[in-house]
Amino acid sequence: MRALASLSLVAFAVACSPGEDVVLCPPGSACEGSLDAGSDLGPVDVARNPGDARADTGPVVSRDVVSLRVEPAMAELAARDGAPTTQDFTVTGVRADGTTVGISNAEWSVAPSPSAAGSIGPESGRFTATGLAGGRFDVTVTVGRAGATPLTATARLDVRIERELAAAGTTAPAPAEAMRFWSAPRATDAARQARPLYPLDQAVMPANVPPPDVQWEGGAEGDLYLVRARKPHAELRTWVRHAGAAFGYHALLDADAWRALLETDADAPVTLAVDRFDTARGDVVTGADVSLRIARATLSGTIYYWDLSDGRIQKLDAITAARTLAIPSPPVGPAGTADAGSRCVACHTVSRDGRYMSAELWGGDRPSAIFDLSSASIAADPAPTLFTPGTATYLYSTFSPDSRLLVINRATSLRLMQRDTGAVVDGTGLPGERAAHPDWSPDGMRVAFVTNTDGTWAVDFRAGDLAVTDRVADTMFSPARVIHRGSLTPERPVDAHPSFAPDSRWVAFQHGTNSRGANTDDRAAPNGYPGRLEMVPVDNAPDAPAIALDRATGATSDSYWPNFSPFNAGGYFWLAFYSRRDYGNAQAGTRGTRRRQMWVTAVSNTPRAGEDPSSVPYWLPGQETRVDNMSAFWAPVACRMNAETCTVSAECCSGVCQRGADGMFRCETPTARECRRAGRTCASGADCCDGLVCFANVCGASPG
Repeated sequence: MRALASLSLVAFAVACSPGEDVVLCPPGSACEGSLDAGSDLGPVDVARNPGDARADTGPVVSRDVVSLRVEPAMAELAARDGAPTTQDFTVTGVRADGTTVGISNAEWSVAPSPSAAGSIGPESGRFTATGLAGGRFDVTVTVGRAGATPLTATARLDVRIERELAAAGTTAPAPAEAMRFWSAPRATDAARQARPLYPLDQAVMPANVPPPDVQWEGGAEGDLYLVRARKPHAELRTWVRHAGAAFGYHALLDADAWRALLETDADAPVTLAVDRFDTARGDVVTGADVSLRIARATLSGTIYYWDLSDGRIQKLDAITAARTLAIPSPPVGPAGTADAGSRCVACHTVSRDGRYMSAELWGGDRPSAIFDLSSASIAADPAPTLFTPGTATYLYSTFSPDSRLLVINRATSLRLMQRDTGAVVDGTGLPGERAAHPDWSPDGMRVAFVTNTDGTWAVDFRAGDLAVTDRVADTMFSPARVIHRGSLTPERPVDAHPSFAPDSRWVAFQHGTNSRGANTDDRAAPNGYPGRLEMVPVDNAPDAPAIALDRATGATSDSYWPNFSPFNAGGYFWLAFYSRRDYGNAQAGTRGTRRRQMWVTAVSNTPRAGEDPSSVPYWLPGQETRVDNMSAFWAPVACRMNAETCTVSAECCSGVCQRGADGMFRCETPTARECRRAGRTCASGADCCDGLVCFANVCGASPG
């Protein structure tokens, strides 16, 4: 019976014409190993190739099929406005004599995979584009052969996404108006061009930055603008209409469309341009290109900064750009004193774990306090402090990496203080005079500060050198050593506000004419020497020059108070600072006001002597542009680490607060079933679901 079945199959195979489906011989079937050597399919002997992966997993074709041909060999697929679309691929077998046979059973795969752009059916050969991203892909088909090496063939697929929408507050052009725009003659005329002012050309941004508010100048009422954001496989087109006197000459790009753009061609720059339809002349004036580089880095956490108009500390969510008060109701200045009724909070710093804030209350040289930012009672009125205001008085401060201790700046001395009590630790070796602006390194081994100051307090001075002191014991420090002399450049004799890089090997600082950076007689415009940012290694020789971060500050901008974020991501450190440079135009931005705003520059994490490691900066999204903002401290999400005491799960980085055998509630690692997903807080990698890492107290995919 087995022989008869085999004979019938051989007869069918011989009758097959070249254009028909090739006969498949499933392993274990009656035909396996029994075909005549002279048949069209040739001998089938699976045992000859025990390493053939398909011999045990599915059908195979005869080994006289020597190659495969995929159709189409090259394909382009356009996904418009987020709608999914498909592309079918087919495979044909080619014999040595050039004749072909159709193949209906094969394995399909696509690379790179997985991808947000889409996927292919492993058996169908149908690629489905999600519309959420684009890119270039290799589509590969694999077909096993009886007794021989499997065959493969590859086709090229370009998936392109296109999004077209109207900016918020405006309407998309009617079909006739859009046709007029597209059919109008093109002109290149710098005088009539919509001149781009933000983003800055060649700026470097992280991959999860909120979309930019594109700003420009040029045009008249009734003009129609098209903001184009492009990558090789993606284009976002945003229509904006000039509606009259209140027009802001800007377009905040749609968040979902911007995300799709950044998901596409990860290493390609984004090119932005604003084309203007000049209604008076009836032509389209093409805009100049602005190029943005998107780093393979994701930044999270919270930025705490000082709103000078209100005397309060604002906090920004680094991912959403949402802005709220860090301490809604600070303690009130006591009645009967000069501080009566004041709720001012100033000269703040944040612990490296994001849990505590140290700040001065009510005014210059007034009582100081420490707040637990992870406590639910931070919203109480007044917000509780770890020790009673008045216990300690200082201007600037910096936390040890474990947050137990602080180096505080009282008058022009540095002292060591206990976090919980405000008690000063004596005999530490810290300088007792002419010192300001301490910053404790992330590894805990040293403190950077400014020495040789000439002022009576740490806020105002016109001379200062950068120094470090090494930590030789838990509460003991070595004599200071100068690592940069501010007086090396007489036009800028002041070093101020040092900040350690995340690797603790580099220190950024401001270099200018005054520590405050904004005194009326020291501003950049009248004296021609704007404040700038510089950087040195911790072992720098005192008289060796620093590296100027000129790309970050620009040729003429006034830039101050740098603070490194905790992130070492995408090949960069990320440095926040404030600047008086123009942000965008006068309508939507700060052009012409010299108003202080915060910016972020990507700084190479492998700096080389004599080379500027900084990048053109981006404006920190979420700020209020109508006020002065400064002193940005970037910290992880404020939550409690595993093994710390807690009252509710929301306080824990792990999201789990449980009672232990001793009856105390503590933060604990979640079970595998309750693991923390991407974007959720974490205390360690053990808290995160498989495949995610814990960085800066947030679970996420490794940016590398």
